[in-house]
Amino acid sequence: MTDRYAMGDKHEEIEFKAGVDAATLARLRRHRALRPATIGRASTRKLLSIYYDAGDLRLMQAGLFLRMRRSGGHWEQTVKAARLALPGLQRVTEVTDPADSPTPSLARISHAAVRRALEGALAGAALQPVCRSDIQRTTRLLEAAEGRVELAFDRGSVTAGDVVDPFCEVEIECIDGGAEPAWAWAQTLLGREAARLVQPSKAARGFTLVAGGEPLRAAPDRSNPSTLGPQRNAEAAVEAMLALLARSIAENLYTVFTRDDPEGPHQLRVALRRLRALLAASDGLLRDGCCDGLARRARDLGRLLAPLRDADVLTALLLEAGRDDELDAALVARQHAVREEVREALRQAGATGFAITLLRLVDEGAWLPRGKKRRKRLRQPVAGALAPALDAQWSKVRRHGRGFGKLDAAARHRLRKDLKVLRYMLEITALDPEAPPPSGLLKALGRLQDALGVLNDADNLAGLRLSLDDPALARALARRQSRLPVLKKAARRKEQAKARRAWDKLHERWHR
Repeated sequence: MTDRYAMGDKHEEIEFKAGVDAATLARLRRHRALRPATIGRASTRKLLSIYYDAGDLRLMQAGLFLRMRRSGGHWEQTVKAARLALPGLQRVTEVTDPADSPTPSLARISHAAVRRALEGALAGAALQPVCRSDIQRTTRLLEAAEGRVELAFDRGSVTAGDVVDPFCEVEIECIDGGAEPAWAWAQTLLGREAARLVQPSKAARGFTLVAGGEPLRAAPDRSNPSTLGPQRNAEAAVEAMLALLARSIAENLYTVFTRDDPEGPHQLRVALRRLRALLAASDGLLRDGCCDGLARRARDLGRLLAPLRDADVLTALLLEAGRDDELDAALVARQHAVREEVREALRQAGATGFAITLLRLVDEGAWLPRGKKRRKRLRQPVAGALAPALDAQWSKVRRHGRGFGKLDAAARHRLRKDLKVLRYMLEITALDPEAPPPSGLLKALGRLQDALGVLNDADNLAGLRLSLDDPALARALARRQSRLPVLKKAARRKEQAKARRAWDKLHERWHR
């Protein structure tokens, strides 16, 4: 949104982007907080943008985008660079110049350094149109105590060849007051909505269509720390983990809101647990008060997700155990009902607001301690800095695992949760390039968690009491439950023995 800037001006555009569906966009346009904060009147206009690159997309690979845009009968040329990967708030360096046609020209770029960057990236290759976007944009200027922003509601599509990708988007661009007003308005407008915070740019949408032909869609995100590579010290590891988890939580949350894929709620719960494990492992290292309530809110959101995760797992097991069209339809209908209940509970709990809070924490680096003593500890190798927390968690696991073979269902479930925290802490220490890799421990933990998971599923199924109105369907369900392999005594004894071996192996590995 460059209309307010003088042509030829190089500036950093700071804006918050989020994707929503059409119904949410229409509801947000009527949000009660907008009218009292609006300066002047809202305006609506149509925008046509054409994105150019070389045939091999070398500008995009260099992090540069060249756009020609028509608005109100006038053309302008914009070069954008240095788009950050963190979701939510985006910072983009851009230069906009007036144009007399939709044909781009490097000579038109008024900023010499930016012009040289494009010339170097192109290396003589010819520019050609790659994709276009057609948007109806409604904007309004908002003023609050934190500062002023320009709010835009976009509805349109990106087209590349014969492929069209429609979208609705909210943009909150900072005018003054730094990034603070954008974060504040994002919370006000989107905190209780289903909003995609990992929102691809319009250019990224179009270039993806060119490369693969498929529109960018939200998908389950695995928050795997091993993708981060070695980290030089605890500070780098915490920073990288927070960014990884902020992104994963935001994307998985939107996946839960908009898709029926069981992997979405599973990966969201994993990311929330990893966040709690990270906060526990770095307790005493972070700035006082910076993460107050984060672990509790992560726990509460995980609890809201639990009924959906259970419904997904148990429904899949029951559907695999037999076939009866009427019963299967009743089971799937119950699963869908649970999904809708959980989605509404997440909205009411402000789950998107939690994701925005986490993104802001990462963006501002507000977790970094001010005191020299803590900063010194953060500069230690990862394994050394996190060792006290890891030892404390192992002690907790040993305490809750006493009398392992005689643990009841509730005690086994508690131990299973403790083991997950231990595993996630170990995954963080594995980022230390100087420490011995904990691969053996992680493998033993994985085997133990798998065996306890099967026993947990059996416990849940044994206690499952579905209320089906049709007595015949209720009887059919009872018969199907009785045929489930995990409920057979022999299968249960086998999993208990497997869990016992894994428990002993974990102890052996830990004390090596």
